[in-house]
Amino acid sequence: MARAMGAVGILLCLLTGAVAQQVPVAKVLLITGENNHDWRSTTAVLRQELEEAGAKVVVSEEPGVLAIPAASKYDAIVLNYNRTERWDSTTERALIRLVREEGKGLVVVHASDNAFPGWKEFEEMIGLAWREGAGHDRYGRFTVRIVDAEHPITAGLKDFETTDELYRDLTEFSPSRVLAVAHSRDKDRDYPMILVRSFGKGRVFHTVLGHNAESMQNDGFRTTFVRGTLWAAGKL
Repeated sequence: MARAMGAVGILLCLLTGAVAQQVPVAKVLLITGENNHDWRSTTAVLRQELEEAGAKVVVSEEPGVLAIPAASKYDAIVLNYNRTERWDSTTERALIRLVREEGKGLVVVHASDNAFPGWKEFEEMIGLAWREGAGHDRYGRFTVRIVDAEHPITAGLKDFETTDELYRDLTEFSPSRVLAVAHSRDKDRDYPMILVRSFGKGRVFHTVLGHNAESMQNDGFRTTFVRGTLWAAGKL
């Protein structure tokens, strides 16, 4: 029952105007299969949250699918993926082309911003990345504070509490629009938690949140992740 009510809450949050409109269908390709976090449990949560909001989701553990013509049918690509080694050049070029030239959305979740050190186009595309000097506070409870309520992703949202991993001191490779921040107890300063940017014709939604399945089931994470994916897909 609680889960069903959560799904209803997501849909209500996504609807705008006095009269409820049908939530636009987004076709999403979720890339996973490698991560220093529990990608199996988190992928299941991400998929369920998107599908409950009406998205059509295909999960692949083979990044090479980005290079096949069928990849162009998707509106957005979600990365729940992290590894140090670069992809082959064909797959790398395909991801950049899909976002920059074809205008597909890109969604970067938590440790996905740790991936591919030295891949300059990827680093530029996602805006902030975990590189030398980055760290995180001890996993625990903190407040995510909305600092830009004018964006469709955060419109009408209030600050929310979560239990998660607070990333800090990420390297900025390109400017982003920061929608939400959290205060690090270790460093006594605020750090970006939710940000967006453009990359060529494409939209990029980057959430630093989402350490594990429990963190992803937080209402604030769920709402911003679903809205962020729909926005990146051009459906919000």
